Amino acid sequence: MAKLKKRPKLPSVVLGIQDVDALTENIVALLYGKASSGKTRTAATFPGRRLFLDINNEKGLKTVRKMKDIQFAKVQDFSDLQDMFWWLRKRKRDYGTIILDQITGLQDLAMKSVREHFRMDEDEPFQGFKKFGKLSGDMKQWLSSYRELSDFYNIVFVAHQRSFDSEQGEGEIDPNVSARVMPSIGSFIEGACDIIGHCYIGSVKSKNSKGKTVITPEYRMRIGPHPIYTTKIRRDPDDGPIPEYIVNPSYRKLVAIEAGKDVKTTAVKEKLNGKKRKARP
Repeated sequence: MAKLKKRPKLPSVVLGIQDVDALTENIVALLYGKASSGKTRTAATFPGRRLFLDINNEKGLKTVRKMKDIQFAKVQDFSDLQDMFWWLRKRKRDYGTIILDQITGLQDLAMKSVREHFRMDEDEPFQGFKKFGKLSGDMKQWLSSYRELSDFYNIVFVAHQRSFDSEQGEGEIDPNVSARVMPSIGSFIEGACDIIGHCYIGSVKSKNSKGKTVITPEYRMRIGPHPIYTTKIRRDPDDGPIPEYIVNPSYRKLVAIEAGKDVKTTAVKEKLNGKKRKARP
């Protein structure tokens, strides 16, 4: 048997083996919902110095302008997002959280970039496999790049909501509500996130001192499994069921749910046939 003259050099993938507890605890989250449903406000509760990337002039930062340790940068072109990525990769620990607000507007910028790439006229319809393929590819590439920045920062993707109807077996229609982006991009970003929350405004009924019914609005986030709304959170099954929604959602509450702790809601209790039950949102 021939003898090895030189000990083979270990490949980098082997040298990179480490204990699982060395993994970063940073979160990658997708927050979606209708306008004024609390998405930007919830994103601003994430820790550290926060950098909002105001994509395509969303103007949603007015709700957080009184909060401290928040900076923003306007992203008005798809290349701006690329330049910001490389800058953030070099700066690393200057921020605790990076927030892309919103990826719905980012898709519009990506489409504009694709139109320029193919030298399309301004009024030319956007159609064809090559164009949509490049649009999807560009979005996935840079959303994935920002997701990889979670080694250094918390990453929050914000999006408007959109309803989809997907066909199931035997001609059935399965309604689904998720982020307002192309389905292929939506599926990609959903798989890349640790947490997906649907932000909305619910209401609580109560009686005032005169016995009249008073309806009070409250900010909520759907976080538990739902047949229509896309949600996601990683939690050990032994820690019990995930709450359907949380009230006044925040980073602290999301982390508590992941850790297996209970987060109270302000669901109204009603009497029915002598028994109490929680009112559904």
